[in-house]
Amino acid sequence: MTKILIKLGLLAALLVATGFVSVWKFGHREQSGGGFLDTKVNEKITLSVLKSEAMSFLVTRRTTTQLVVEHDESNLFGDWNGVYWVTVRWNWGVDLSKLEEKDLRREGDKIVCHLPEPELLEFTPLLETEGFFSKSSFVPKVQEMFNGGQQRATLRALLMQKAMKFADEEHLRPSRRQLAEQLNGNSSFIKKAAGADVVFE
Repeated sequence: MTKILIKLGLLAALLVATGFVSVWKFGHREQSGGGFLDTKVNEKITLSVLKSEAMSFLVTRRTTTQLVVEHDESNLFGDWNGVYWVTVRWNWGVDLSKLEEKDLRREGDKIVCHLPEPELLEFTPLLETEGFFSKSSFVPKVQEMFNGGQQRATLRALLMQKAMKFADEEHLRPSRRQLAEQLNGNSSFIKKAAGADVVFE
């Protein structure tokens, strides 16, 4: 009888131990699948979605405008002044392809994304819209005839400088805070695409 009780006791202990191991493995698997590893997977998925081309329209300020460049030049040979105008298309914004894993961090059930600094992503003069007018004294006029458009080239070279000044005057350069607010305003779209609640800063 004692032997039977000992065997039953050992069997019960074995069952308890087996159950404990099973529970531990199950819990560990759940923690691995829905905890730390899942966090890393979500962050990687989020990073992949944010760097996709489909997201780029949310982080740019697209502008199309006409710019006018004026220039006066004088030297020992004479003087000339010219006016050059062209319509340009430019995009200010954040290049999300520069995002790295270190730019994303988890805070509770949210993923916080630190945006790169805004930059000029595109600057395209639409050459079919350009115009040029120049008035020169005799020698610069002759030089222009032989140089084949040197004055126009001089004015074109000043276009970017003019564009940057115009952008500052018209407040066309968005700040990182403004773009973060713009992205946070589209949080439902981003959450659906990324599968996570993403907050930008």
